Amino acid sequence: MYSVLIVDDELAIREGLVALLDWESLGYQVVDSAANALEAKHKYELYSPDLMIVDIRMPGRDGLELVEELRALDLEMHIIILSGYADFSYAKRAITFGIDNYLLKPVDEDELRLYLENLSIELHTRIAHHKKQAAVKEWSREMLVQSLLMDRSMQTLPIMEVTIHEAGLLWDSYQVVLIRLLLQDNSDHGPSTVIKTRLTNSFEEHGWGIVFLLDSYLGVLLQPSFQKELVRKLMVQNIQEVVFEHGLECIITAGDLVNTLEDISVSHLSALTRMKEHFFYDEPGMIGPDSMKIKKGLTVSPEEIEHRLESVVERMFFCMDTGSSALLFTLIQETGELMITADYSEMAMKSRYVRIVSHLLNKLSLQYKELSPFHSDMDEQIEQIYKHTSLPQLQRYTATLLEYYAKGIARDDMEVFLKRMLDLIHRHYNENLKLDTLADVFSYSSAYLGKLFKNSTGYSFNSYLDKVRMEKAKELLIQGYKIHQAANEVGFNDVDYFREKFKKLEGVSPSDYRRKNLI
Repeated sequence: MYSVLIVDDELAIREGLVALLDWESLGYQVVDSAANALEAKHKYELYSPDLMIVDIRMPGRDGLELVEELRALDLEMHIIILSGYADFSYAKRAITFGIDNYLLKPVDEDELRLYLENLSIELHTRIAHHKKQAAVKEWSREMLVQSLLMDRSMQTLPIMEVTIHEAGLLWDSYQVVLIRLLLQDNSDHGPSTVIKTRLTNSFEEHGWGIVFLLDSYLGVLLQPSFQKELVRKLMVQNIQEVVFEHGLECIITAGDLVNTLEDISVSHLSALTRMKEHFFYDEPGMIGPDSMKIKKGLTVSPEEIEHRLESVVERMFFCMDTGSSALLFTLIQETGELMITADYSEMAMKSRYVRIVSHLLNKLSLQYKELSPFHSDMDEQIEQIYKHTSLPQLQRYTATLLEYYAKGIARDDMEVFLKRMLDLIHRHYNENLKLDTLADVFSYSSAYLGKLFKNSTGYSFNSYLDKVRMEKAKELLIQGYKIHQAANEVGFNDVDYFREKFKKLEGVSPSDYRRKNLI
């Protein structure tokens, strides 16, 4: 709709003009009216109408004075002059101000309609031309930004000084923002083009900056006044809404703020670095200079890292096996910290987490048949780990997944808890079981847990563990295992210590026991 403002000191004339035509069917909307030149000036500033119909004689300043003042502000607005009588001198003055038409009162309906129909064609052509000019200008600015970013040496900058000035790129500061669209597998880049067009229109409308396409990223060169925190949040929200409307997600990073055009490549490179390391930030909006990256820990040998990872995964299993999930998320975070210390890449970390979760769920499923109905969903749920775009997000998902399956195991009161603890010892006697580890898993003090265990079994934890190990060792020795093989199978790395412990508990050495009882 094209907007119309009617100016006449007589209310009947103003209302009569509104009622004279079906304005909307002609593509127009009468947005308001004014009774004098002062009011008309104010409403012109408020509405910026496409057409003004102005009475030539009004109290105070007349219509021609108003038109003269408006023409100094706006050369493109269309104006019709109304007059109660034919006056050649007024008409001649009006023509010098570039009015479109001079209509006598009472206004002829057919004459006004014909004029509006012709004006509609002209306005349509003019607006299309303006849009084309704006698109060409925006395209030129985009090409200019792309050229400046690709020419890192800035050798072309002196040659382009005039172009840069004409493009309005001489700002106080510059900041590059990069947007990576997370496209679905095997999808084309159609959404990227649509999203870029939407963002270009939006950014041009708000004056936020220049949208460009470089390599596989959408980018924005931010205007100085829109580098502030609150405005950036609105901008990020706008980007995410446009992307989400097309069923996609995105990652947004901002480069360092720089003060000269020569340094925008520095801002671009820092945005690119943050994009490549986005997995190691916990930032739902835009990752920028103030965002905190997950830090690398102390240098530790690869062997020590593996040993620690195995130990943490073991504790994670005990948490799930015993229903003590309070510690689970902390242990998942600990695995992440160890992998960061070992310089794991994003894909290496995801793959390791997939292996850890698969191992834990498979091990749990073998021991608890009540988890069988869940098997059909497991693979797909584990596969979702690869789709998370940040480490903290991945860890939260992993914790939720493991807790979900841990809750699928039936558990009861303290008696059941102690029975489960005994069962755990009988199933994992050959592993590095320690009371402190189990106390940590169960969220008890080791002293209290040890007391509960002794009251229930009559043995200390270590004594009971040794008893279980020796019973199993005796079975193995009778089956023909060699002493060092039996020791290793039941969790003793030191064969001499195994011999000593065996003789103390059984009253004979392992070799004598084996010789007397060998099948």
